[in-house]
Amino acid sequence: MNLQFEKNKLYAYLGGLTDILAEHKVFIAGGAITSLFNNKEINDIDIYFRNEESALSFISDIWSDQIWIASHTKKATQFTYPVGNKSINIQAIHFKYFNTPEDIFNTFDYTVCMGAFDFEKEEFVLHNDFLKHNSQRILKFNSSTAFPIVSLLRVQKYEKKGYKISKPEFIRIALTCMNLDISSYEELKEQMGGMYGVNYDKLFEDIEEGEEFSLQDAIDKIADLVLDEDYFKEPIQVEFNNLEDILDSISIKPIKYININGDHYRINHDGFLKSINEKPDNYIEIDPQKFFSEIKLYKFVEKKDGRYFSFYNKKFEYELCKEVVASSSDRNDGKLYFNEKGDLHNSTYESRDSKAAIEVIVNPSDFIEANDGVVKVSKCYVIREVPKEEYEQWDQVDHVEEIQNKTLAPLFTFMNN
Repeated sequence: MNLQFEKNKLYAYLGGLTDILAEHKVFIAGGAITSLFNNKEINDIDIYFRNEESALSFISDIWSDQIWIASHTKKATQFTYPVGNKSINIQAIHFKYFNTPEDIFNTFDYTVCMGAFDFEKEEFVLHNDFLKHNSQRILKFNSSTAFPIVSLLRVQKYEKKGYKISKPEFIRIALTCMNLDISSYEELKEQMGGMYGVNYDKLFEDIEEGEEFSLQDAIDKIADLVLDEDYFKEPIQVEFNNLEDILDSISIKPIKYININGDHYRINHDGFLKSINEKPDNYIEIDPQKFFSEIKLYKFVEKKDGRYFSFYNKKFEYELCKEVVASSSDRNDGKLYFNEKGDLHNSTYESRDSKAAIEVIVNPSDFIEANDGVVKVSKCYVIREVPKEEYEQWDQVDHVEEIQNKTLAPLFTFMNN
C-alpha cells in the first residue's frame, strides 16, 4: 500500500517539528493518525517514546521553543508548540515506554485508534483491522487497554463522530472495568485522572493521608460532579518556570547527587552540575573523586604561535601537559572558567576565528563552583588541544552519555594529589 500522500500530509502539518520528532525516534499514534486516514482535521497529536531518556531529551529540546504547558501529570504532559502561523496541541506520553507500535496498540482501547507513524523508520504501522473498522465506523474493544474506565467514557465521544458500538462490545468494556483491582484512592486517580479537559483526580484531593479506601465514598464524590457541556473545558495553560521539576516528575530514576567541598550539587538531566541548597529526597550519591577523574572540562582560548592564551586576560597562558593555577591578582579573581563538554558551543568566544579548544582535568579540592555548564576552579591540568573536527561534533547528548556511561579510572596522578 502506497501511503506517500498521507506521509506528505502529516509532514506538512508538523512543519519544523518533523525534524525534532525524527531526531528522537518517537512514534505518533492514536487520534491524529485516525484523523489523517479519515481525511479529518487533526486536533492534536500523541507522542510516544522508546525510553525515558528519549522523553526527557525531547521535552528538554523543545522547552525553549515558546511552548505553553496545558497540564502535567504522571501519565503525560500536554502543551502547545508553535509551527509557522499555528500552534500544534501535543500530548507527550510518559507513563510507559514502547519498543514498537504494536506495543502501543496493546494499551489502546479501540482498533480504530491503532495507527501509528514510526519516525525512526519513517513509515506508517497500522493494525490489521484499522482501515476496515474505520471505514465501517464500528468500535471493537481491546480488553488489555491500560485505562478501561476512560474507554467507557470515550464511547460517547466516538458516537458523536458517527461510530457505533454493539451491546456485546459495550458489555466487554463494563466487565473489564469490573475486573480492575483498585484498592486505594491513588490507584483510582491513576485510572481516572488526566483525561482531556477534566481532572477527575482532583475529586480526592481532600482525602487525608492514610485514610482507608472506600469505593462507595468515591462513587458518592463522583455523583457530585456537574457533567454538563460547560464543565468540559480545555485546560488553562500553565507556565512552568523550572524544566528540572518537570523532568524529575517524569523520571523514575534517583537524582545523581554530589557533595563537593561541603556544597550540594546535582547532575541535571542535561548532564550539567547545578548547585542546590540540600540533598534531594531521592538520590544516588556520586563520589567527587571518581566524577572528576572521568569528566573533563573545556575552554576556548586564543592560539598564537603554538601557544594558548586566555581571551579575557591576554597575558594568562595555558601550557599543555602542565598544571595551571589561577592567580588572585589576575582579572578572574583567582578563578579559572571552563565549560562542561555539552556547553562548549555556548562559550562567549565560540565565534572567534583564532580560537582553539583545550581539554583539562580538575581535582575536586580545586573546584570552586558550577552551574548550568559553566565550572569555576582554582587550578587545573591541561591535557591537550582538542581537534576542531572533534569538538564540532559535540552536543549535549554526547555529554549526557559521558556522565551516564563512563567508568574510566583516573588518568593522571595529578588527580590523586
